[in-house]
Amino acid sequence: MAAYTETVELKDHTVGDAWVGIGAIGPVKINSQTPGESLTRVVLTFRLGSSIFTLDSDDGEVTISDASTWLCAVPAMDSFLPRAGTWKFDIEFYRQGHATPWTLYAGEIKVHDDVD
Repeated sequence: MAAYTETVELKDHTVGDAWVGIGAIGPVKINSQTPGESLTRVVLTFRLGSSIFTLDSDDGEVTISDASTWLCAVPAMDSFLPRAGTWKFDIEFYRQGHATPWTLYAGEIKVHDDVD
């Protein structure tokens, strides 16, 4: 993880439950300034061991609300992380004219087994 990456905590989740999503990510500021290029893509990747779960704005799973201020959101979804554990995640931001992302946010989310 890069030294400039900000740590974000997400609320715990239960396997099999619908997920509330993330209401707002951003607006993003780097050195107190909005990046000069427009936001073109956001990729949110969760990892637990060899399991990977990815949400990508190119697939409509992350919504870019304002490309100029880098404001985005992750809508609620019925099917989310498939197994219990502490999943690590990061959020990569792609800007116009650049192929390499900035990983600006990272953190963990605890997922609990459903109690039957």
